This record gives sequence, structure tokens and C-alpha cells, in this order.
Amino acid sequence: MACSRVEGTQFKVPNLVKGVQYQFRVCAENRYGVSEPLVSQMVIAKHQFRPPGPPAESITLAWTPPTSDGGSPILHYILEKREKKTVRFYRVLSKKPIAECAHTVSHLTEDVEYEFRVNAVNDAGIGSPSNISLPIKAAGPKDIPCAPSVVCVYDSTNTSISLEWSKPADDGGSDILGYIVEMAKGDEPDWSRVNGELVTQTQYAVTGLDTGVEYKFRVAAVNQVGRGEDMATLEPARAIDRLAPPQVDIDAAFKQTHIVKAGGSVKLGVQFRGKPVPVATWLKEEGALGVMSEVTTAEGSSTLHLENCSRSDSGKYTVNLENSSGSKAVTFTVRVMDTPGAPQALAFQEVSRGSVTLAWQPPLNDGGARIHHYVVERREATRRTWQQSGGKCTQNVMKIQDLLEGVPYFFRVSAENQHGVGEPLEMTEPVIATAEPAPPKRLDIVDTTDSSVSLSWLKPEHDGGSRVQCYVIETRLKGTDKWFVVGTAKNLSYVVEKLNKGDEYHFRVKARNESGLSRPRETPAPVLVREPHIEPAADLSEISNQLITCRSAWRLEEMRLKNSERVSVKVTKDRTSISVKDAMRGDGGKYYLTLENVAGTKTFTIDVNVTGRPNPPLGPVEISNITSQSCVVNWDAPEDDGGTDITNYIVEKRESGSSAWHKPTESETIVAEHPYSMNGSRTSRLTATAPPGPPTRPSVLNISANTMTLKWEEPYHDGGSEVTGYWIEKKERNNILWVRENKIPCFECFYKAEDLVEGLEYQFRVYAMNSAGLSKASEASKGAVAQNPVGEYCSPPQMLITSDLRLTRVNVSIFRRAKQARSDKCNQDHSVAQMAAAAE
Repeated sequence: MACSRVEGTQFKVPNLVKGVQYQFRVCAENRYGVSEPLVSQMVIAKHQFRPPGPPAESITLAWTPPTSDGGSPILHYILEKREKKTVRFYRVLSKKPIAECAHTVSHLTEDVEYEFRVNAVNDAGIGSPSNISLPIKAAGPKDIPCAPSVVCVYDSTNTSISLEWSKPADDGGSDILGYIVEMAKGDEPDWSRVNGELVTQTQYAVTGLDTGVEYKFRVAAVNQVGRGEDMATLEPARAIDRLAPPQVDIDAAFKQTHIVKAGGSVKLGVQFRGKPVPVATWLKEEGALGVMSEVTTAEGSSTLHLENCSRSDSGKYTVNLENSSGSKAVTFTVRVMDTPGAPQALAFQEVSRGSVTLAWQPPLNDGGARIHHYVVERREATRRTWQQSGGKCTQNVMKIQDLLEGVPYFFRVSAENQHGVGEPLEMTEPVIATAEPAPPKRLDIVDTTDSSVSLSWLKPEHDGGSRVQCYVIETRLKGTDKWFVVGTAKNLSYVVEKLNKGDEYHFRVKARNESGLSRPRETPAPVLVREPHIEPAADLSEISNQLITCRSAWRLEEMRLKNSERVSVKVTKDRTSISVKDAMRGDGGKYYLTLENVAGTKTFTIDVNVTGRPNPPLGPVEISNITSQSCVVNWDAPEDDGGTDITNYIVEKRESGSSAWHKPTESETIVAEHPYSMNGSRTSRLTATAPPGPPTRPSVLNISANTMTLKWEEPYHDGGSEVTGYWIEKKERNNILWVRENKIPCFECFYKAEDLVEGLEYQFRVYAMNSAGLSKASEASKGAVAQNPVGEYCSPPQMLITSDLRLTRVNVSIFRRAKQARSDKCNQDHSVAQMAAAAE
């Protein structure tokens, strides 16, 4: 229905039919248009209250007359009261004298305990008071509790099913003493109690069940008044082993970053769960675990204990939790407050007569504190004592002067922070502060022929303070002492030609600058001048097991490949490669590589397997064993399985005249037969034995400073059983840990996340649930910042469900009426967001 205009935030809907269930929604409208609707819960058109009960602010007392009236008839009684733990009694006022042995005391304070006593009065006066009554509390009326909000199965084995539920929204005015759990087997109508004593927790494991059999369960709360209403599981559950990927339990004491002083200890631990029990493995990102580390793993927890910590213990530690259902990783950061590690990449930037300039990089580990400066030291090669050069250096470069010319020196550099001086980095070779360059590094023989030798080398450690102009190459014949200059080079390579075939030569190279020649760098052994004869070879190490598997395909076999639009063949001096674009299944097969030279020919074989989607099953589809309730569908396996085993077939149906295809339900039995059934037989019945597939990636809508609305689509596969609910997780964008958002399952593909922190960026993911368990998580949503949108807008109104719950001292029986209203609300316990999704 629709109304013309409602200017207030309340509207009375007339002409409802008694006993009919209704749902309402409201939209707000401003000059910019109409808002999204706000949808109410389902309500039944009936009175939402009960007849009033007795007042809760009065107490009725009774007593027996005295054994002796003192010789004169009893005229009336005087009743007195006092609050518990007080001294003075006060007379209970009444309009008429109390002539009977009973009286109702009114105008009491709720939840306060009172004590009473009574005196008898005759013509002679007031008698002695009676004994003081036991303390009596003026409390409101009590009722049975309502049903738990939701009862669900969170685990199962071949002989047990574990249940958990939420506390009732209303305890009936009395503390919950415990819960009664009952079950029914299959479709049997009879329920039997499974717990002898009341269950005091909100979870219970029912044991001794038959493997594979379905069971229904229901739970009722019990208080001092009695047993409350029942809440049953949404659908039957089977007693089967349930597999679950590893999950980490996060509590308030969990920390990912730990700071410890040098010599101290630290414990990194996680609580986890999963089926089978996950295996925990600890790794350190920067290397192996230290010798003082100890790992302790028990069922459901794993701890890494680091004793006597030093700077080498700083870094990231990851615990990998893995079982056959999946894996989970949690990373911790440990910062040890210690002296710095050794600087990196110490080298000469400049060397000249009497001075050197050193340069280095900061340590990889700063000891958990900022580096203040560096300490540079030197020592003569013939001495053991180190001497500091200059003052404290705040840069990564330093020039050291006043060195003795011709004397070799060692140098080292250390970093210092607030905890002290760290490890030094020392040069492995001494250096002489001279104007000539250092000798070239690493003289190598690159190639030989029958008349030449190819040489290459590396630049000197330093250039002596002036640019290296060229390199001088010298040679001598093996067995002689005289060196001959054969040429100069400005590059780092040279080919010595016009050599005698079969002779052996020594070679050396010197660097030259404007001050002169460096010391030579010589080959370690003589070189034979001869053309090498090497059998062809190919490096196939990059191809794992010489088998390539990809999603697209190549085609070769006996056909010779040439460059084309899809095929690219590249050949260089020592490397050949082939690539195929837009590969197809037909491109798979054997690829041959043939290498040939004067020494011989060699052929290499590479098997390429291209995977892809399989071809359709072979038909025709045959239908047999047709009855009024079932039939048998037969087909043959595809000609091409896509390069991998067929793991599953999907059977769907549609009715005549309809264009929509649907999977068969459990009540519509279809037996699927094919030659390669997964269980090894020719027949497999399609039943629900697996969790559903993941839902689609959730979209984030209607963002405000504290709320976001999520929408998603149901899974493509339901695992053979109807999806019974969804669980939502959230995390801050820069955090790695996901946190459960909803306390009860969401029954629609729509959810409103509340109590968000303004300014933070959030991501969400969704799990689907059926009778077999939880699906894998959906893809995470895009990050969304909790903030109000910019510009004027009109938000939807809030649906308020009100009840007259005013508690007066004249008549507190409305408490019972409010109790019934809450009980009816418990029976309709669905969120507003779920109703909104249903309305859409």
C-alpha cells in the first residue's frame, strides 16, 4: 500500500486482517529525490500483550492468632516492617485496623528485601511482638525464558555433532540455570533429551551418534520458573567428519609487534583450530631460527620462545598453519634494542698520495634505535693495534689523511646508536695510499683459437686519485722470464693475436693513470693456444623436469617451426628460445631442439602439455529407469579432457516451457552414470556431501561515518545442499587479521556493518554455509573509508518498534506484558538488513 503524504515519523496503518503476517518499508523524500527504503521485520496482526498479572510492589502476609488472648478478646493487630540490615521497625499504615490474620502490604520498593513482625492488641494494651519473618524481596513477576536466538552446528565427527547457540534475549526476569538439548533421528517425530544435567555453557557436543545418519536438534533455556521455549537447528545435520582449513583465534592479549631489550626473552604464540589438526611451522624471513629459539606446539596452540635476544633476532617471524583443507600464515615483528650490526659495502671512493676516501652503506640492522654516527679506524698491516681516524662521522663517507706513503693499511667502520658501538666491517685487503691505481681485478680467459686468446678483467679497487687512462697487456712464453707488451686497451677486454698454435703463454694486465702504472694482475696458469672442440649442449635447467604445463597450448610434432604471427623463434650466440602466443590445446606435443657443429649433432626433446576446459561429454544423453519421482541419466566421457582428469559433472534440469535451468533437489532424485565416475563405479547419486562454493565478491554501498552496506551474490555451486546462511568478516586495510563481523548467520545476500571507526578504511569478505560446513572465503571487497558522503542528501528514516514498558508503582504487571512482547520478538529474530534484502 502507499499513502499520499506523511510529514511526521509515525503512521497508523488501518484495515489489517487479524492473524495475517505483514512487512512494511519506508522511504524518505527531499527535493533531490527518494531515498533507499528501510524495511521492517515481519509482524502478525494480533495483540502484542497478555492480560495483566498481580502487582509486584506488594507482599501479602499471614500469621496465626496468639495462643493466649490475656483474658480479653483480640481487638486488632499492629503490623511493622523494616528494610533488611536496618535496625528500626516502622508501623504499616492501613485505612482500617487490621482485624484478620492476613494483610497485603503495598507501596514497597522493587528489588528491596523487607522483614516483618506483628503485635496483638486487646483491652489491656499491646502484646509482645512476634518473631521476625525471613527477609522477603519485593520483586516483579517471573516468567519462563524465551528461546535461544539461533542454534547451529559448528563441528562434527563420525560419532558426534557439536552445537552452539546464543543466549535468549529475555531470561524471564530470572537468571538462566542452564539449557536442555534434545534430538530427533531423521524424520522421526519423537524428541529425546541428550543431556542428563543442565548445560551451563552455550555449546554442547552430542556423542554416540550413528555415522552418516541425519539428526535434528533443539535447545531450551531453564530458569527458576521452568523450561522456556525451544529453538531448533535450521536443517538436519549428519554425523560425519568435517574438514576445516586452519583459522587463528584472536583475543585482546594478541600482539604482532614485540619490542625487547638485548639479553631479554620474548614469546610469540597463536591459538588456532582446523580439521585435521593443522601443522604449525615457524620461519624467519631473514634466515634460519636462532640457536636460542624453542618451538612448543600442542593441539590448538603453537609458541616460539626466543631466549637471550640479540640484534640478529630482530626481524619478521611467520607461523604457517597447514592441513589438507588449506593453510594460514601469521607474521610477527620482533625488534631487539641492541647495538647496530656491521655497515655494508665498504669500499674506496678515492685513493691518492697520503690519503684515502672511504664510503659505505648503513647496517641492515640498526639495533632498534637511530644510528647517531660512525667510528672509522685504521691500522698498519704490520701491527695489531687499531687507531681511530678523525672524529665521529655522521655521514656515510670519510676522507682519511696523513697516511704514510708506501705503507699498507687496513680500515674498518662501526656504527653507534644509543645502546653503544656495534660490530665493525673490516676491509679484507690492505691499501697503499699512493698516486698510482690499484691493479685490475680478476683477469679471465674468455676464449681461445688456433692463433689468439681473448682476455677480460675488472676495474681496479681505486684509481689513485686520477682517472685510469688505459690498460697495458703483456705476455711471455711459458719457460721464459721476459715480458712483452702486446697492446693497450681502454675497455675491460682485449684479444691477443698472432700467437703460435700449440704454445702456452702467460698474460698480465696493468692499469695506467697520469701518475704511472699499477702493479700487474696475472693469469694463474699458462694458456694453451688452440681451437677448443666442445660437444653441443643446451641448458634446460629453467624447464622443470623438461615438462611444461600451461593453460594454453602449442603445436609442433613433425612440423618445422618458423617465425609467424603466433610463433617467435630467437637465436643468439649461446641461446635459442621459442614462444607461442594465444596457445591452444592443439599446440601441445613433443618439441625438438637440434644443435649441430663440426663436432657433431645433438637433439633435445621437451614435452609440452597444454591444459584447458574439457570438451562436452559425448552423447546422446540417454534417460532410463523413469518413474514418477526419479530417472537415470547416462552419457560418455568427453573426447578431450583438457589435459587433466575430469573431477566432476554438473547435471541440471528445466521444465517444459521454461528457459531456466536448475540443479535437481534432493527430493528429485537423478542418478548420473558415466564411464569414469569419481568413486570408481558406473553410478553415483548426487547428494550433498561438500560445503558450497564461495560467494561473489561483496560490493560496499551506502557508506557513512559508522556504517556500510554489503551486497553479494549466492555461490555458483551450493555443494548439493541449500545455503543456510552467510558469515561476514572485516579487517582494516593495513591489517592482516580478519575479524568476524556478525554474531548470528545472515540469511540473505545483504548486510549492514555498524559501529565502524570514522576515517578507517575497511575490507570485507563473505563465507557461505550449508549442512556440510563453511565455504572458502569470497574475494575481499574493495577498500572503503568510513566517512559521510560530501553534499546534501536525505537518509532513510529508522524504523522504531516501541512498546509501552512504563513501570509504575501502582501496577507493575505491565512487566509481564513487556515480557510477552519480547518473547514474540525472539520468535521473529531476523535483522532489518535481512528483511530489506528479502523485500528487494
